[in-house]
Amino acid sequence: MQQKFTLLGALALMGLGLNAKAQNIITPIVPEATVWKFLDNGTDQGTAWFAPGFNDSSWVSGAAELGYGDGDEATIVGFGTNSQQKYTTTYFRVKFNLTALPTVNQVVRLSLRRDDGAVVYLNGNEVVRDNMPATSTYTTFASSNTSAENDFRLHTIPASALQLGENTFAVEIHQCDLSSSDLSFALKLDYVEPKPPVVCDAGLDSLHISRFYSVMPGVQVDTLRIPPTHAYQIIAMEGDPYTNAADGLVKGLFDFTGYVPKDSSSTKGYLSINHELGSWPAAGVSMLDIAFNDTTHLWQVDKSVPVDFGGIAGTGRNCSGAVTPWNTIITSEETLPTADANGDGYQDVGWMVEIDPVTAKIKDYDGDGTPDKIWGMGRMSHENCVAAADRKTVYEGADESSYGYVWKYVAHNEEDMSAGNLYVLKLDGPIGSVTTGQWIGIPNYTPEDCNNVRTYAQAVGATNFNAVEDVEISPLDGKIYFTSKATSRVYRFQDDGLTVSEAQIFVGNTATVYNYEMEDGTIVSEQWGGGVDNLTFDDAGNLYVLQDGGRNHIYMVPPCHTQTNPAVKLFAVTPAGCEPTGMTFTPDYKYMFVSFQHPDGTNGVGIDANGDTVRINKEAAVVIARKEFLGISFVDTTTTPIDTTTSIGRINELSLVSVYPNPTSGKATIELSSKVNGKAQLMLYSVDGKLLFTEERAIRTGNNKFQIELGNLPVGIYQSVINVNGSTLQSKIIKQ
Repeated sequence: MQQKFTLLGALALMGLGLNAKAQNIITPIVPEATVWKFLDNGTDQGTAWFAPGFNDSSWVSGAAELGYGDGDEATIVGFGTNSQQKYTTTYFRVKFNLTALPTVNQVVRLSLRRDDGAVVYLNGNEVVRDNMPATSTYTTFASSNTSAENDFRLHTIPASALQLGENTFAVEIHQCDLSSSDLSFALKLDYVEPKPPVVCDAGLDSLHISRFYSVMPGVQVDTLRIPPTHAYQIIAMEGDPYTNAADGLVKGLFDFTGYVPKDSSSTKGYLSINHELGSWPAAGVSMLDIAFNDTTHLWQVDKSVPVDFGGIAGTGRNCSGAVTPWNTIITSEETLPTADANGDGYQDVGWMVEIDPVTAKIKDYDGDGTPDKIWGMGRMSHENCVAAADRKTVYEGADESSYGYVWKYVAHNEEDMSAGNLYVLKLDGPIGSVTTGQWIGIPNYTPEDCNNVRTYAQAVGATNFNAVEDVEISPLDGKIYFTSKATSRVYRFQDDGLTVSEAQIFVGNTATVYNYEMEDGTIVSEQWGGGVDNLTFDDAGNLYVLQDGGRNHIYMVPPCHTQTNPAVKLFAVTPAGCEPTGMTFTPDYKYMFVSFQHPDGTNGVGIDANGDTVRINKEAAVVIARKEFLGISFVDTTTTPIDTTTSIGRINELSLVSVYPNPTSGKATIELSSKVNGKAQLMLYSVDGKLLFTEERAIRTGNNKFQIELGNLPVGIYQSVINVNGSTLQSKIIKQ
């Protein structure tokens, strides 16, 4: 199997582009409709109840799904006599027999439907804690109310938790409060042999930013995890001083991060950073004048200023936005306070605002000396917009649960957003059941019209997609792509003028599972999860999907991807606490700018493109690129040939000599060759991406040996990562 996975990667490098269907082989162990013993009398069972030998003969039995309140339960459980004082915890147990343990190519997947929280024990040991505090008792409430209560949450558990013969599951379901209206529980256990994702990067330059193997998915750790082929540099952080001391310090809550080139340059431009704070002057936009230094091969900030929103009665919750084809910035106000301080008839906040990055000033469309917001696009909880190549058409979305509409604005004149026609999308039937729709005209002629476009859209039956977080245009097929955060899906459609066609789900859905191929050929699965947020296309049509919720990952979805033949790759696991936000590219698509919002203040040390130790423990805007184009690994590709026989053409100062013994029952030795002296950061991850330990060791030019102790770890597959000066070496270690 290892050879097969590695061969797939090699074929992709040779440009063959595989399209074989990527399906997992699933062996069911505990089916969804299993009959469980349960206790629903409101008593506290302490800790004895989850032991395999516990006597549950007095408990009642019923098939899953078990619960109450939704009407789809196979078995109803009780909650007591008072609907406002329901039992906090309900207990479930089942025994099952195994005649075979999973093979080395299989992972053990536990699928859990829980409303609201759950703790799962297997053979007396806790294996899953889902939507629950780190410690809990009978009276502990779940961490939050469950929204997607019918979804299965997927968990990978260690094979060592299972045993031949009889096994026992014990599960406690906790409500989020005493008056919770419903309870749901079902569990499935499967052996899964993951299959590799579809590979479709044939023909791309070996140094294209999209050429990488997926990083290990999993929970956030305290540093940024990106492919070893790439490097990053922090451009700006909250609290940095503006160039002019009188302007104070850079604000917090970084969001949209838009690069605007100077004279089409990919090395000189402006970086606009939104600050998604409540109201101005706390909220707003910072405008940075940045340039790539040809000596250090790093980006530098030459000037920085805050944008003045005072002339238009302030701004608020500057969320995402857009870089227009005519090189301006549009920032989005995602809040709707009621006020008309200047008495012009328009509510002050809730609009799109266009900024000239050269002057860092808001556009004055009518030339009267007073800046204007884009009234014609309507007042709503704006998330972002995207301007089409015709320099007139702009698509936008509303991040609202009740008014989550997709809009189109067509300006009367190119590059002039001051006046135009406004339309809202109405599908010809329910979402998912039709592929066509129409654009319905919405009045936007007076201040009252513009203030109330949401109400007009609702009145004409516009389709509510529930929290539209981003809208973008594919450079390949010209289709419009947009997200629904509530369903964690990316939709797309073809705009045919006054109608739309080919409307469909492109990628996502909270419960969908995708497979990711690691550099060593290992295939790792992970649930897509919730909270799909910002989108960005590169020039090859790869769609970068930024997640707000779930794992807060950054995914890349190639254009050949379909839901039946997935090709999703995992580009980044963001530092603890972070939500990845904004994202734009330089015109040559070598440099990606993205921000990390609300990181944990205790985040640890990572290694940046210059080989320096840095911490992403405050709001941060970073630039990411292939290592050949940034920092100490920079290569002048105009004079130096690149070795494309290595993994996706990467330049790495580390090479693997051997891992032995492998498999191992205790210690494993990693022998590697290094081209440099320095400090090596050694990390070990479980197959589901959890960081097990990390430490720093010295490394010398030539051969080095690192010993890892796995004696106390369960049987399974582990991933070691060694990082030196931005170069990374990954190795798979099998504990048997």
